[in-house]
This record gives sequence, C-alpha cells and structure tokens, in this order.
Amino acid sequence: MATKFDRISGTDAIFDSREYLDDSVVFNSIESARIECNYDMYSDHKNVIILTAKRGHKVWLWTSSTIKDDTNKLIDICRFIRDCKVPHAEIYLKHDVAENFSDLYALATLELNYVVKDEYSLAVYEYDGEKLPESEISDDEKIIRIDKDNEEHVKLVTDFYRALSDEFGWNNKFDRKVNEYLNMELYALVKDGKMIANAAIGSPTEKYLRIKSVAVLENERGKGYGHKMCVFVVNKIKERERTPMLYAHVGNASAVALWNKTGFKIKDKLYLIKLENN
Repeated sequence: MATKFDRISGTDAIFDSREYLDDSVVFNSIESARIECNYDMYSDHKNVIILTAKRGHKVWLWTSSTIKDDTNKLIDICRFIRDCKVPHAEIYLKHDVAENFSDLYALATLELNYVVKDEYSLAVYEYDGEKLPESEISDDEKIIRIDKDNEEHVKLVTDFYRALSDEFGWNNKFDRKVNEYLNMELYALVKDGKMIANAAIGSPTEKYLRIKSVAVLENERGKGYGHKMCVFVVNKIKERERTPMLYAHVGNASAVALWNKTGFKIKDKLYLIKLENN
C-alpha cells in the first residue's frame, strides 16, 4: 500500500517525536523552515517530513535513519516529490539515506524525464566552545544592528547588496533579497559611512542559532573583516546560551577556511541532489 503524505502544520505531533528531537534537526533546517512559514509541509505522521519551498526550488527532507532499509517508503517519497512538480529541485537530506535515495529518485521520476544532475555535500558546522576574544575594531569602524525602519540603514543594505548582486546572481530578484535581509537580525561593519561587511543570524531552535550569512565587499576581502563579523555574531549567540551553527558547501574553500579559523567543527553533512529536466 502506497504511503499517504498529508499536509501538516508546524504543530503536528511528529515534531514532538523522540527520534525527531534527538536528531537535533539542525542537520536539515526543517526546524527553522517550520518557524519561518516559507515552506509547505507534508508528512506520513510517522518518520518522514517533506518541505517544499513556496518560492524557489528547495526541498528539505527529514527521515528516520532506519528508513534507508525501507525501499518502498523511499520510492513513495520519490514519487511524492515528483508529483509536487518542483522545478529544478534541489533535495537536501541526511547522508545516511542519500545513496539509496539518489538511485531511487532517478528511477521513480523516469516518466517525467528528470535526471540526477549533480551530487555533493553541504556541511553542517557547529561552534561548541566558549566566547571568543573580541576582534579589534579601529576608530573609524563600528558594528551596528540594522534597523529596517531607519532610512540610512536601508541605504547601507541596498548599496552593499547592489555591489554584490552580480556575484550572488540577484539581478532578477534584487528587491526581494534586500527585503529578506532587512527583516533578518543583521549586523553591519560600517567604515567611512559605508557597509563593508555584515553577518546575519536567525532560525532559532531549542539548542541552536544559525549564522545565516557572512558577506564582505569584494575589494575589502582578505583584510580580516569576515572573521571580525563571524566572531561578533558567535559571541552574540553565546550570550543567549545557544550554540552557533551554519551550513556551508564543502567546496567553498574561503568559507571553510573562515569557519575553521573561528573554531567551528563539522557536525555532520547533508547530501544535496540537484535535478534538472532533460
């Protein structure tokens, strides 16, 4: 009998199950997605949670670790995601079920001409140490929290991301992305009236607070500003008695170097299956 996946809310009983809580859910961002309400959520009410982005192509999948031996359940998940018709789907899931899932997804979606385009890991980093020594800030620098109702702050954010929009591929979604950052807990390093680096935090769980981004203007890189912002937000999170965590693609050498320098350790890896239509 095929598995039935029902639409659920963030209060469904599966979120209170022991296995889900023990998994820390930091590995798949489902807890933060559940809070942010940017995803449609589905579940079998037992050991599977599927989230599809209301905008975009991301699919986050949580399953129990034992599901890797349940071929029928994996095929049902594949077919359900197929029927959601998520364009160019990027499916994030724990690495211990990924190998089985990748092969099955290619099989289960054959009639829709999907193919597995690329496979790689997304590392989950955690900082579990003490507060860090504060980085030295020069007299002409200051770190401020961005206030979306402050016109000067809005201009700082807009100018900063306009300078990075080509690099980030934001040309067709610039205004929306700027608004997203204005609504985050965003800290900016300002020098001579210009934002040269920033860092955002959010997506709280009972244990974790996520560093959502650390960004530096291209002509200011290599001067230690990224590390300054990373130290600043790590200490902000530690003050709240939470554990800092973040996600990073394992192939992003500059980001990996920054997290290692700051004292982050890889907690786990997520598998990413990218799919494209033939």
